[in-house]
Amino acid sequence: MKTIGFFISAVVFFGLVHTGCKKDKNEDHDYIEYTLTVKVDNGADGAPRTGSYQNPAGDLVNYGYRVLDDYTDMVVMLGTDTVPYKGSFIMDGNKTLTVTSKQMVLWKYQTEKAVYYSTPAIGDDGTLYFGTGMGGTSNGAFFAISGDGTLKWSFAGQYSFFSPVIDATGHIYVQDFGYNCYAFYPDGQLKWKFPNIPFPRLVENVGQRCPAISEDGTIYICADGLYAVSPATMEILWHFPGSKTKSSPAIGPDKTIYVVFGQDKVKAINPDGSLKWENRFDNPWEMSFVTPAIDDRGFVYIASEAFYEGQDYSALYAFRQDNGEIQWKYPVGLFVRASPVIGTDHSVYIATKATETNTARLICLSPEGVKRWEYVVENVHVTPDDIYSTPTLGADGLIYFGAETGFLYAVRASDGVLAWKFDLKMTVNWSSPVILENGTLYIGGMGGTYFEGYIRAIKTGCPGYAASPWPRFRHDNKNSGASN
Repeated sequence: MKTIGFFISAVVFFGLVHTGCKKDKNEDHDYIEYTLTVKVDNGADGAPRTGSYQNPAGDLVNYGYRVLDDYTDMVVMLGTDTVPYKGSFIMDGNKTLTVTSKQMVLWKYQTEKAVYYSTPAIGDDGTLYFGTGMGGTSNGAFFAISGDGTLKWSFAGQYSFFSPVIDATGHIYVQDFGYNCYAFYPDGQLKWKFPNIPFPRLVENVGQRCPAISEDGTIYICADGLYAVSPATMEILWHFPGSKTKSSPAIGPDKTIYVVFGQDKVKAINPDGSLKWENRFDNPWEMSFVTPAIDDRGFVYIASEAFYEGQDYSALYAFRQDNGEIQWKYPVGLFVRASPVIGTDHSVYIATKATETNTARLICLSPEGVKRWEYVVENVHVTPDDIYSTPTLGADGLIYFGAETGFLYAVRASDGVLAWKFDLKMTVNWSSPVILENGTLYIGGMGGTYFEGYIRAIKTGCPGYAASPWPRFRHDNKNSGASN
């Protein structure tokens, strides 16, 4: 048994000493001792630690605890009463001090380079596939790790990698910043590399270029226009020529492919490679770097960004799937790099960047394009903290997203109120959340002196995605980009 007294705050971490002058038991027959029982779980640190202590009646006991990095929601209880994380109490009877917390990080996997613009794709066996690399000219790597966070294989690349996509056979396709597309077998062997044809391929540091996979297995790759490629042979089935695109294609329910060419021309292309329709944004200086989102009511949603003569023209457009006409346009007023997503009630959600005078925000629009609410993200760094992370709609009614603040946010879809946020201990997060039906959430990011990368497995109570037409980045956990 141990005896507890005063809390000495100058000690590095919660030293304990006796208080007052303790009488010898033999000198005073009225001497009384009480038992202090302490239970501290694995998510907390501090003093007194787990154990049983004997203290004389009237002793002042000081205590203090802190929650560890991978945990949250620490609760300190004295008996049945919740008390502050740090405090004191008098031993006027037997006492029980209990410290509990909630584990958030199940595991974390660190990489040498940042998990920059890559959102993991999940195979049928639970394998996570993702890429790393900071900026277009940085050598990147592509990884496959198991669902428990252990490495299965990796591939070194010349450029940084974007988000991968997985087909029905388990083969993985990923594009890099140099417009190359790699196809891998599930064991990590390189299947093929596309393209083998020359075209001006300056490395682009902006945008998100991910292949899309149709229901019949055709791979659609953006480069100098749009390519339809056979996954088995790398044969070019057709090529719709055009200027380079810095965004990704998306496939509608009728197999139409929607893509932004040259960042300002919105095209709908039939599955045979012919043009269905073409339209533009309202202003010639508007550009788009995001993936379209497609609903089941006949609309495709694409965000633009533009700043011209001191005015921000950034907007979210709803184009008609049948003819390309603009159904409505919402002036966002801030640059958008995160892709839109669609709610169960056909609300549309969009996240923004920040400026020196305006903080980033998550915006909810009605199906008619009217703002319902917005959640404003606080700045925690010297520079404005952007949201590049595409929101993810959970089946629990929460919207999950990361930000350059380093936090993972969970906001209520109904009214935009923050349910909780968790410090990921990462400087920047541009990756979008991935959720499994068992409640595990995966998210990538970067942090540290050399911008090393991380994938974290977060424990949530969310049973997968909301039953909506487009609940997350690239639609589904295989990043197919298809509303099949």
